[in-house]
Amino acid sequence: MKKYGVLLCDADDTIFDFGRAEVAAFREAMRSFDLPQDDAWLLRYSEINKALWKAFERGEVTQPVLRVKRFEQLLYEMRASRDAKALSYAYSEALGRCPATLAGAEEAVERWSRRVPVVIVTNGVAAVQRGRMERSPVRHCIRGMVISEEVGAAKPDPKMIEEALRMVGCSDKSSALMLGDSLTSDIAGAVNAGVDSCWFNPQGKENATAIRPTYEVRSLCQVDGLLG
Repeated sequence: MKKYGVLLCDADDTIFDFGRAEVAAFREAMRSFDLPQDDAWLLRYSEINKALWKAFERGEVTQPVLRVKRFEQLLYEMRASRDAKALSYAYSEALGRCPATLAGAEEAVERWSRRVPVVIVTNGVAAVQRGRMERSPVRHCIRGMVISEEVGAAKPDPKMIEEALRMVGCSDKSSALMLGDSLTSDIAGAVNAGVDSCWFNPQGKENATAIRPTYEVRSLCQVDGLLG
């Protein structure tokens, strides 16, 4: 089996436990504006948010617009009169203070970093992702972070992966591997950049797309065998 010398790694739902962080941040932000925090509205927010991030991947909406529009839509459906921009800011602030990682992720990143450079490649909001990483126990294991808001491009745009390779001085794309949970973002980005990919699919979801990862794993432990 081929061994790779550089690991490019998605952040949310690959290393960070985004679901857990989202719940905590949503409830804190909603509470601060005296708005409902129940599961039904959390689910609706999550649906709106995911749809807008997919639109962002397709280049249909900018990140600054996305960050406010998701709360504008939620407040409209709630029939609540609040400042969507202020609510968005409160949510992002709370999210940046939630560095929770997925089970086994901290140990996995520590193992990987002892063998190869690990670079985070994320479409997330810069202040949120850097805030979480600064508070994360894996921060000392990460060689660098490439964030869409700072690069001016988003996965699946190959610029994200190309910037990550430049960051660690890697000119041989065949030595790099992109790990992530999203077929349309992480895996498609790797394909577009000419880099091998590993789809982290812990729930065993069916791949109903035309996007084909080089590898598929159910556990982060399985990634160890791919690294030099």
